[in-house]
Amino acid sequence: MKNLALGFCSLRPVQLSEEVNDARENEYFISLQQLKRVLPDSFDLLICENTIDNPEEIKNTELRQFLSKSEMCATGSKGNIGTTNKGMGELLMLKTALEETDLDNYKNISYITARRFFTCPYVFEKTENLKKEALISNPNFYFLNGKFIESHKQGLYNDMCFSMKSPVMVNYANYAMDIISKNISEPPGSEQLLYNFINENKIDYEWLEWLGLIRNDRNITGNAIDINNLHIC
Repeated sequence: MKNLALGFCSLRPVQLSEEVNDARENEYFISLQQLKRVLPDSFDLLICENTIDNPEEIKNTELRQFLSKSEMCATGSKGNIGTTNKGMGELLMLKTALEETDLDNYKNISYITARRFFTCPYVFEKTENLKKEALISNPNFYFLNGKFIESHKQGLYNDMCFSMKSPVMVNYANYAMDIISKNISEPPGSEQLLYNFINENKIDYEWLEWLGLIRNDRNITGNAIDINNLHIC
């Protein structure tokens, strides 16, 4: 059996400026190219997007061409429930993608926030050899400017990239959407949801100390590209 990587994209969120969305498109193009480069042959890649209703809205022509040749699951902008909480939008895309995919073909599923640069196939090789029900992490952040930040360790698991056996991922998607529907005005964070699902259901998991990802957190400086935003986790 093969494995499935789900890469979640929000190319042009309506709440962000055109300049920021142009920069996001460029980051997604670089990240998705690298993701395909490091993804083992045992994985299929399904790209999920929730802000674009027409491919012509994508200004980066190379990205548009790249996506036209890729397997896609698009909910359209009306499916973007994550305008203030992006994790909620990803979880709806997860639910939709799983419903539209023949999961009998896949042993393990990796959940990927796609605007991240995978330096190597490490997490996918760990997923290929997964013996337990899930593969999760909560890595610290090492910034390229020398700064170190220890991630919050109470009640959260990192959701930039994690993997589960296919039936477990389906259960997680159902669990998350049920919680969200009951708390639609103030939904919990996606990292909290992941933590609660794992622990409430006593999911047996393997642990990663690091992911090998480079992340650009522009919220730190407000600039699209700034060395003070870039960190490894």
